[in-house]
Amino acid sequence: MEKRTAGKTAFMIALAVAVACIVAGVYNVWRSFERFDNSILSEKDTQFYSLMRSDDINLENSINAFERETETFLSRAVLRREIEHWRDGGSTKSLQEYLSTNTLNANPVYADLIMYHKDKILCTASGSKNYSIITGSDSDGLHLCADDGGKYYLAYRQEAEGGISYDALIDLEKLYSTSVGSNNENETMLVDATSTIMLTSDEEGVFVGSVDNEADEKTSNFRDYLVSCQNEGIADGISVELTDSDGNPYTARMVALPSGSTVNGEFAMGIIANYEDAIAPSRAAAEEILLYGGLAMLGVAGLMLLLIFMRRENARGSAELNVLKKKNEAMEEINQKMQALAHHQRLETIGTMTASIAHDFNNLLTPIMGYSIMTMEMLPADATDLQENLMEIYDASVKAKDIVTRLADLTKKGKEENFTELEVDEVIQSALKVTLPAKPKEVEVKANFNAEGQYIKADRTQISQMVMNIVLNAYDAMKDGGTLLVSTRISGEEAVLRFKDSGCGMDTETLSRIFDPFYTTKESGKGTGLGLAIVAQIVETHGGKIYVDSEPGEGTEFRIYIPLAGADTANLAWGPGGEGKFDTKRYSVNVIRKELARIQAEKAEEEERGGGQ
Repeated sequence: MEKRTAGKTAFMIALAVAVACIVAGVYNVWRSFERFDNSILSEKDTQFYSLMRSDDINLENSINAFERETETFLSRAVLRREIEHWRDGGSTKSLQEYLSTNTLNANPVYADLIMYHKDKILCTASGSKNYSIITGSDSDGLHLCADDGGKYYLAYRQEAEGGISYDALIDLEKLYSTSVGSNNENETMLVDATSTIMLTSDEEGVFVGSVDNEADEKTSNFRDYLVSCQNEGIADGISVELTDSDGNPYTARMVALPSGSTVNGEFAMGIIANYEDAIAPSRAAAEEILLYGGLAMLGVAGLMLLLIFMRRENARGSAELNVLKKKNEAMEEINQKMQALAHHQRLETIGTMTASIAHDFNNLLTPIMGYSIMTMEMLPADATDLQENLMEIYDASVKAKDIVTRLADLTKKGKEENFTELEVDEVIQSALKVTLPAKPKEVEVKANFNAEGQYIKADRTQISQMVMNIVLNAYDAMKDGGTLLVSTRISGEEAVLRFKDSGCGMDTETLSRIFDPFYTTKESGKGTGLGLAIVAQIVETHGGKIYVDSEPGEGTEFRIYIPLAGADTANLAWGPGGEGKFDTKRYSVNVIRKELARIQAEKAEEEERGGGQ
């Protein structure tokens, strides 16, 4: 009797401890992921502020360049002579015609040039005089004005002698488009320093209007928060609950930067984005970890009960092993999901870094192109040599801007609407020609194309990038000379691309990591480790698979299989034994050979056993 009572007491104690452990574990895991959510939120806010700082610099550069061009034109002696002619009794027609041919016409944000005499409009470059001043000029000589159609402008005021003054008008829609632009993921809003007008964009284009105008729920919430931060002079962020066009609720994140904290000093800036897109992966991981963690703890609790009350029964031994097995499987699944989440976040960081670098390069190239054109306009007609030199600078800047644009495109996920039917041999040959200038003299390239007239549905830019990354790596591996064989053929409903070099090759450890982002065996400063990671992503995007075979000193071979246009991808026999699709991230021909050898050995063993019976 005493033993039974002691057993019940032990059971109750064990049950209470188990429940306490479960509650404590669930609570602490949940708190951990709350902190994880907050860290992601802080990281997103930092990214938003970086984007706003970049746009802020663009605004400042555009406004400063416009002011300099305005001052240059207004300081010309020809303009002063035209004014003297008007004062001597001439008409304003000649003066207006001269203003209409001003050099500001080449500026992308220029709208009009107004000439005042004793605060009354004397003439304008466009001929229209229906303008009214909305706000007074600030310390930089900037103020708002509008035409009779309700369109707003940012005016740069310049005073001259004899009661003459000028307003050079900036088209705010063009200023927003050239300096901020549009982003499918985020929406950027500007509010002037007096909280009079706002600038934003949507699918229909750029909107410039009064802050008092009616707007939808998202825009009105965003505008009111930005105006409030502007009035209080604080930079802050807030999360709000909104509903989308389908009536579904979601959480939006708004971040604001008042005009007093910006470089341009004329506009407060804000960014709004769907917070759910940023936090959804971590929340899903939290829910899965809570679920599997709870199962694991229940398994541990069950194991404790089995050890206390049923340790004398031999049958319970197998049950204990099954519980442990399930626990290990659950933990392995959790580990795999965490690795997948980490990989996704690394790729997202790569995309953000590349987009930011491309954005900064564009910021540097824009004034180079602008000043080249401005300088050419100021040169005399007979300075042909200088004009040619400046045109070379401008053309080189345009080419550099195109390269930066293609660099930014590498971070974008391939979309099906960009896929077209491409002839296999033609697209591979074109990409191969691009790499020839980088080929070392000691390297020989041999080609064998056997897919004439066959097409794949793909993105030409991504396929070309894939070929160039593999070929350039092959060139690096054959610095002392060698041979690169590039071939194509058709196998069933797939196009097979083969790249085989006679370079230094790779060992097993290197081979297992070549598709990991930022992994490289090159010296510091000579490689980023992104080339083959991008290749794997492109292959996966096109529903293909990639195999690599390499041995130290024996060279390396890449084989890429891409479905032909119209192929039935659901029935393709992928894998060493024709069963299931391969993970395109990390597979070696060496692994396939071992797997095939194992399958053949098992079949031979079964046949021997069958013959023996």
